[in-house]
Amino acid sequence: MIAGVGALVRRERLARDWSLKGLAHGICAVSYLSKIERGEADPSPEVTGALLERLGIAWHDDEAFLARARDVLDRGYDALLSIDEAAFPALTAELADLAADLATSPLVAEATLLEGLLAKPARPVEPELEVLLDGRLLGLQRLAQGRFDDALRLNPCAYAYLQAGAAAYESGEKNYVPAIDLLRQAYELAAREGRARVMLSSKVCLGNCYCNQLDFENMEVEYRVASRLARTLGEKDMLRTISYNTASAHAECGHFERAYAFFSTLDDPSALDLHKLAVCCEGLGRRDEALAALDRVPEARREPRTEVGDDLAGELCDLVRFRLEHPDYLRRPEYGKALLAVFARCRAELPIGFAAFHLPWVLEWHTANRQYRAAFELERDFPLKLPAVVEYDGVSGVQ
Repeated sequence: MIAGVGALVRRERLARDWSLKGLAHGICAVSYLSKIERGEADPSPEVTGALLERLGIAWHDDEAFLARARDVLDRGYDALLSIDEAAFPALTAELADLAADLATSPLVAEATLLEGLLAKPARPVEPELEVLLDGRLLGLQRLAQGRFDDALRLNPCAYAYLQAGAAAYESGEKNYVPAIDLLRQAYELAAREGRARVMLSSKVCLGNCYCNQLDFENMEVEYRVASRLARTLGEKDMLRTISYNTASAHAECGHFERAYAFFSTLDDPSALDLHKLAVCCEGLGRRDEALAALDRVPEARREPRTEVGDDLAGELCDLVRFRLEHPDYLRRPEYGKALLAVFARCRAELPIGFAAFHLPWVLEWHTANRQYRAAFELERDFPLKLPAVVEYDGVSGVQ
């Protein structure tokens, strides 16, 4: 049987809204065609050819085409596993040029999977093609499905460990312990495999874990290595991310002068940069400077480097403005409503560290309004356990 022809026959038959009986008529038994489509039968070349001819399909399996397609796929998967994003657009274009012929070739499942993995967000292949994937490719399919344990079992490569670790980082599960373990393995495997950008991403994500734990010693160790790799690879955006995360952690701990030294000197600040600058100024008692920073947000909100959407970035900044303009904000229900809504969005839409940054203000609100049970349950159930350096007080405010 031609590899993958059963899945192709089923897909094309359903696309034409044909019955099994209609396609099988004069070629083979209906039950036999059903087995062919499920990959449970090995039909003769004559039966295979007759089915494809009736469907009007030209099967592409000549050596020249397969060699060309195989070269594109091999380069594509290597770029994917190396996170060589600069190569993605050209590879996507090459796949598009071959798409029609690949769809009726033995490489259809492998090509469709690669196309989905290069997309953002990644998308898995449909079930009828999944059955054609072998172990390592099936592991990448499981990655796209978010089934990380299965992915690591089937394809324990550096890229798979990085993706699993990044997902654990975003959830903050068990205070980042699983994420840290997965990311360390990703870094070690990437070093063995020679995938420098996976090494870089692993170290940045490790630094992020410690950053959100407010573990400055380990954060600086991981970010120091990441910075060396980023400079070597010319990854300026990564260097900016590292600096932003470091300064944000200091702001979260109340080290406002140190954080201010970074955020106040940026040439092209994003909405998030201006939000953090305003928080630092708020903490330092520089009300006018904080408001001036917030006044610059509308023109910066569409800045493409920000991780937060325009509307959410604006809502975060609006909370700071409300506190600055209303010293009695803890007695204003509209502030509490807005704060809790933004906090819920951060938890639902972003890595948990974003919500952790705003946790002290939420606890402050609950405490000031005698919502002690809500404060207790939030602190008890929150995925991250932050050190006592991050304090809140219903009278004095966030310290």
